[in-house]
Amino acid sequence: MSPLRRSALSLAIASILTLPFTVHAEEEKQHLDEMVVWGAKVSSSSEFMTDEDISVRQADHLSDLLRDIPGVDVGGTHSVNQRINIRGISETDLDIRLDGASQYANMFHHIGNLTLNPDIIKAVDVQVGANSVLNGGLGGSVMFETKSAKDLLRPGEQYGVRLFAGYGSNDFTQGSVSLYGQLTDTLDALLYAYQIDRNNFKDGNGDETLGYDGTVDDIMLKLGWEPTANQRLQFTYDRYRDEGDYNPRPDMSTTANHGLTQDQLAPTNYDRDTFSARYHLNQGDALDLSVTVYQNRIKLTRDESALTPWPPNRQSVNTAENINTGTTILAVSEMNLGGMAHTLSYGGEGNIQDSENEYGSQPGNEETLTSWALYLEDKIQVTDAFSVTPGVRFDTVDRDAVTSDQTFDDISWALAADYDVTDNLTLFASTRSLFKAPPLLETFINYQDIAYLADDIKAQTGQNTQGGFRWQYNQGQSSYGSTITIFKTQLNDYLTSEYSAGQYVFLNNGDAEIEGFEASFFYGYDALTAKLSYSKSDNENTTNHAPVLAANGRSSDVGDSIGLTLDYSLYDFDLYLGYRGQFVLEEDNVLPGTPVKDSYDVHNIYAQWAPRQLDGFILTFGVDNLLDEAYVSHASRSGTARGLDTADLEPGRNIKLSASYQF
Repeated sequence: MSPLRRSALSLAIASILTLPFTVHAEEEKQHLDEMVVWGAKVSSSSEFMTDEDISVRQADHLSDLLRDIPGVDVGGTHSVNQRINIRGISETDLDIRLDGASQYANMFHHIGNLTLNPDIIKAVDVQVGANSVLNGGLGGSVMFETKSAKDLLRPGEQYGVRLFAGYGSNDFTQGSVSLYGQLTDTLDALLYAYQIDRNNFKDGNGDETLGYDGTVDDIMLKLGWEPTANQRLQFTYDRYRDEGDYNPRPDMSTTANHGLTQDQLAPTNYDRDTFSARYHLNQGDALDLSVTVYQNRIKLTRDESALTPWPPNRQSVNTAENINTGTTILAVSEMNLGGMAHTLSYGGEGNIQDSENEYGSQPGNEETLTSWALYLEDKIQVTDAFSVTPGVRFDTVDRDAVTSDQTFDDISWALAADYDVTDNLTLFASTRSLFKAPPLLETFINYQDIAYLADDIKAQTGQNTQGGFRWQYNQGQSSYGSTITIFKTQLNDYLTSEYSAGQYVFLNNGDAEIEGFEASFFYGYDALTAKLSYSKSDNENTTNHAPVLAANGRSSDVGDSIGLTLDYSLYDFDLYLGYRGQFVLEEDNVLPGTPVKDSYDVHNIYAQWAPRQLDGFILTFGVDNLLDEAYVSHASRSGTARGLDTADLEPGRNIKLSASYQF
């Protein structure tokens, strides 16, 4: 039995296996195919399971997708404030991509930088920790891939339609329409349109929030062309629009916003346009080539003209735009050298980040950060059981800012090893050197003309080292699995910025260290599967022996997190049931005189029904935060500002119901 969680896929497989052989096999195969064409798969380097179907979560925020991965959290509750966090390292130090397009931005300290729609995501690959030279993030990488017509067409279909509608009691409605087809033998297309309409939700205390009422629209067009069996050229345009009258500080509580600016709201548009062209060529062992060319534009527009009290130079319609234009080339070749099998991964990437802002009719600011990298990695199969993977990477970053032009470059390296002790047990270890150049100032803040690099500034470097084991075992109807990873991340010349004496200064703030572990355990028997995880990370600024601080001055450390998932399939009723719980311990590694990050536990339940009698129909029910817990994610804003409680409380109990029909 495969050690995968029983989603619609595993329910259908199990249904087929347990039915008498007299059941029409073709009808069951069609039912299976229908059930798995929509959904999302999440894979992570920090847990045993290779992937997980999460369509039952009815995700409307990135936290629904990623929060229960060991070592990963997602901060923020607002639609404009979704922040991925890995081992306490924020999104600006992660390599995050959508269909190959870099999502890097530093828009505004009160909002996040990600504008992603979970509904259209096909797969997410999360690398917890920097382990390979193929990715440039200090804390790891998150690769999102959207669906295509190829993913949605069932066997024998040339065209298809999917209709979806969903409701959340706290407090949203959502829906989407997907049109897709195989236009010719070589050309396929997908047109997708989605909308979610949010109202102000209530937190676990029963208090209604203010400034969350808005609408997100997402339209995506994807064209694929396969001139030969081993080539594919894919074009994607994704248009994302988030509009509403929002809090001036969406990362802070309603209470804090009210204390600072009463009930005033700022009409806000947060938009993204992503263009990508991806080419894939598979020549077998000799060459597997992937090339991506992209442009990702994120634009924030806020009407702050009526806000009081407010800085006079910002009482206008203000805009900020971050544009990433770049390319990525990755080739993989397999060969035998010196009697050993080698898998070479080699290529490069380049990105031009243009950052622009404008306050009303005042002169705007424009800055550019140009980065390029070349890399080579070689997995050497020394014996059937032992492999070693060295890698080298060269980065160069040219910072063309209003006040500070400077170039930073470095050569980093990585070394990894895997040893199969038995068919069931693998030991692994890796180490990778790190590099980060001073970034541009956040885009929406119109202080580029007074932002400087310290005279003695250096690029941030460091080392991430981790090791552990993977184990899996199948016996009869039982499946067992476990992954345990122990890590230590050293950050030298830790980069930060501060405002003093009328100017922003980028500087090195000593050295920092993060250490901890992630552990996950899996068990499956017949209709039941269970997963238990535990993750822990502790950070310290080893220069001043204080916690590593986030940009808002609060400790960036997160508490230990325990996750429990239970799933059960009722084969006779085409029904899949599940429970997901998260238990987060108190985090007391905070600055003296500031509050700890409180512990909390959250419980979610869900069910999915896909009747054989109604081909193409799926009904999904769930309750998030079943016990109506009042809690704040440790990756979200908390603590105080100007004497006000900023705690960004998560939504209280939310009953979700959705239906989809595909034909």
